[in-house]
Amino acid sequence: MNPNVDYYAILGVSETATVEEIKLAYRRLAKEYHPDSQGGNKEAEERFKGISEAYAVLSNEKKRREYDLLRRSRLGGSGEGFHFGGGHPGSYQVNFGENLFENMQDIFGDLFNRFGGRETAPEGGYGGRMNPEDLFTGRAGTASRGADLESTVTIPFNLAVNGGETIITTRMGKRVKLKIPPGIEEGKKIRLRGHGAPSPNGGEPGDLYLIVKVTPHPEFERKGADIYSRIYLNIAEAVLGTEVQVKTVSGKHVKLKIPPGTGSGKIFRLPQLGVKTASGAGDHYVRVEIDVPVGLSRTQKREFEAWAKKIGLIN
Repeated sequence: MNPNVDYYAILGVSETATVEEIKLAYRRLAKEYHPDSQGGNKEAEERFKGISEAYAVLSNEKKRREYDLLRRSRLGGSGEGFHFGGGHPGSYQVNFGENLFENMQDIFGDLFNRFGGRETAPEGGYGGRMNPEDLFTGRAGTASRGADLESTVTIPFNLAVNGGETIITTRMGKRVKLKIPPGIEEGKKIRLRGHGAPSPNGGEPGDLYLIVKVTPHPEFERKGADIYSRIYLNIAEAVLGTEVQVKTVSGKHVKLKIPPGTGSGKIFRLPQLGVKTASGAGDHYVRVEIDVPVGLSRTQKREFEAWAKKIGLIN
């Protein structure tokens, strides 16, 4: 975190911008200046680093609050305003008075139990005391981890049920192999380590969390680990009984014997042919629907009526 840099200006947002506005600005700029899309352009690479650093601070409520406090204190104590330096478009530099660090000593005294002189630790690092120059130049802390990002991924129904691998393209334009565990449900999250926002100061990148969305299936419905589907019988099959092939979520077909006199709405259970999860397999439930014939000719209607009277369905 560097209060010498106007992170709001880098992202092109106001100081009162909402988290959502900051995210939108970051996505737009990151896509535009990502090194993979710039063919090794060093200027774009530096701009991308600045964008990532700005987002890492402003997207984190605690870091943003600390950053705003440091900026306000700095502007009030330096006796001099700030302006964006010259140079190439997209570069941001804030200039302050030469006595900045001397004047900041009293301002930050209460916040940090007063800064003392810099003390060198035995290992070559810095001791428990720090001064404002250390804070602003980044010498006081260790490299921080990049921010975690969150997005959604939509996968086919069969992939969610059976598991497998697919290729996705991240916000940063990278193609990544995504492993889908069998039985994953909509709303669950998959973590991609190291595919979040880059660190603003050389640390590890954050992680990318993908919220799973599942496309509906034209034949199957899922409830937990159980699968529901339908079969359609004509009147003769329902009355006389039959044997049908039922398609399962694994892609295989199994035989289901329909007893005579099966009515519409009857449900048959196929044990352990549902979704396979770490805790076991669910069941597959098959609901019977009766197809009523339509468009019968007069002759067919008379024959059907005679048959119905003969077996006592009508008087």
